[in-house]
Amino acid sequence: MVKRVYLSPSNQTANTYSYGNTTEAVQCGRIAEYCRKALLRSSVEVMVGQYDTMANRCAASDKFNADLHVPIHTNGCNGVASGTRIFCFSSDKDSAGYKAAKAVFDVLAPFTPGKSENIKEYPGLFEVRTPKAPTVYIEVDFHDVPAVAKWIIENAEGIGEKIAEGLCDALDVAYKAPDTNATDIPADGDTGTEATGKTLYRVQVGAFSVKENAENFLREVKALGLSNAFITEVKV
Repeated sequence: MVKRVYLSPSNQTANTYSYGNTTEAVQCGRIAEYCRKALLRSSVEVMVGQYDTMANRCAASDKFNADLHVPIHTNGCNGVASGTRIFCFSSDKDSAGYKAAKAVFDVLAPFTPGKSENIKEYPGLFEVRTPKAPTVYIEVDFHDVPAVAKWIIENAEGIGEKIAEGLCDALDVAYKAPDTNATDIPADGDTGTEATGKTLYRVQVGAFSVKENAENFLREVKALGLSNAFITEVKV
C-alpha cells in the first residue's frame, strides 16, 4: 500500500533569521520542497500545505489520509541554544508518533550542528493533537544563532533529505538516495536537451507516483477548494 505524508512547513514570515536576510517561512518552505522531492523519489505520496491556517492544513491532512503529519520549523530561544527538537503526542516509546519522531531524530539530529537535542511529548500543540495521523513536529535547529542560521540556509537540501530518510524508515519504505548523475526532468514544452535560462512557476497541491491516485485526489481538491496549493520554481 502506498504511504502518504503531509508536510506542513512554517508560515512564520515574522521570524527573521540572524543571518542571511531571510525568514523561517522561506527556509522551511525550501526544506519542505527538498523533502517532498526525496519522498516522491522513494515512492511516497506527498501533500504540502504552508500559507494556510493550521486548522485548514490539519483538515487537508486528514482528507489526504496521511500516514504522518509533519510540521517543519526552525527554532529560536536565546541566541545560544542549538540543536534538533522533535515533538510528538506521547512519550510512550511504543506509540506510532514517538516511533516516527525517533526515526527522524536518529538521522536528523546527528546531521545538525547543535547538541541540545531531544524528543518531547507536546500534546498541547495544535498540529500535534489535531490531525488524525501521528505528528512528527520538527524544529530543525535554532535560527537565532548566526552560525546555525547560515548552516540551515546552506544545507536546506541535506536537511530535507534527512527528514525524508527518517520518514521513510518510520513508514517502512525504502529511502532512495538522489542520483548524483541524473539530469533534471525537462519542463513541460521543453526538449530537455539544454537549459534555456527560463523560470517556470508550477502551482501544485500534491504529487503522486500513481496517476489514478492523482486523479482521485484532484476531484477531492476541487470539492475542497485550492486552499493548500503551492508553487514550485523550476529552472529550465
